[in-house]
Order: sequence, then structure tokens, then C-alpha cells
Amino acid sequence: MAKDTKTINVHPDNEVGAINFFQNFGWELFSTQEVKNSSSHLKESMWTGDIMQVTEREHYIKLTFQRDNAIPNYSRLVQLENEYNTVYSPPMPKKPSWLLIIVPVIATPIISQLVLLVPVGIAVFVVLKRSYRRKLDEYNNAEAIEIEQKQRILSECRRLI
Repeated sequence: MAKDTKTINVHPDNEVGAINFFQNFGWELFSTQEVKNSSSHLKESMWTGDIMQVTEREHYIKLTFQRDNAIPNYSRLVQLENEYNTVYSPPMPKKPSWLLIIVPVIATPIISQLVLLVPVGIAVFVVLKRSYRRKLDEYNNAEAIEIEQKQRILSECRRLI
């Protein structure tokens, strides 16, 4: 009886959610291990030159899952898991920066040109803001489609298990 194995690391607060999530695809929790590492070293302060002790800590839960290749609907569950993992996740658009408007205005040394640059800066800001809103709408639509696709996949997995 062949089994697939998968190991992931999660934040302790996400342990239960991760277990529940992977069970959707036929994975069973095989083992769990809490990992806490701490290391200390000396470091020189960039600003003052003082030597200080720095302690770095990591804390996570290592989850190992297994999935039997002989479970009913195995190949379809694998296919749905791969489909879920390849659903497009749109990147969040970046807000326009005030620096695109303020820097040219402040950097202009001649006051007479400042009078011309202020309306241009305002126009540029309006265009950037409209562009951002359009991109944000596109992002929200793409995100809604992503959520719908993932929910459809998970729903089908639940019917198969």
C-alpha cells in the first residue's frame, strides 16, 4: 500500500486550519512536532557602534501528512489539489505615491515654474488615482473569481471524500 507524504511548517495559530485544509484533499495527519529554536549572537549597532546581544527565535509547527494511493477518488483528489494550487491569485495594486507629485514641485527652484507645475501635479494625481481605482476594481473582481474557483474545488473534494 503506497502512500504519499507531505510535510509543511505552519505558525502555531494556523495548525488546526492547516490540518482541516489538507484533509479536504484526502491527506491524513501523520505526525506533528512543535519546533522552537533560539540563537544568540553579538552585533554592533549601526548607529551607535555599541555591541549588543541579539537573540533570534523561531517557533512553528511541523505537520506531516500521508495520503494512501488506494483511497477512493485518489487521482481526482490529486488533480483537484493541483488545480487549487494553480488558481490565479492577483497581486494587490499599489497606491499612487504622493512623491510623484510633490518631488517635482518641491525640486523646482524657480517660483514661476511652480505656478505651472501645481496644476500639472494635480492633474497627474487625478489620473493616478483613477488608474489605481480601476486596478483595485480589477483586483477585487479577480480575487472574487479566485475565491469562487477555490470554493468550487473544495466543495467537489468534500463530495469525493
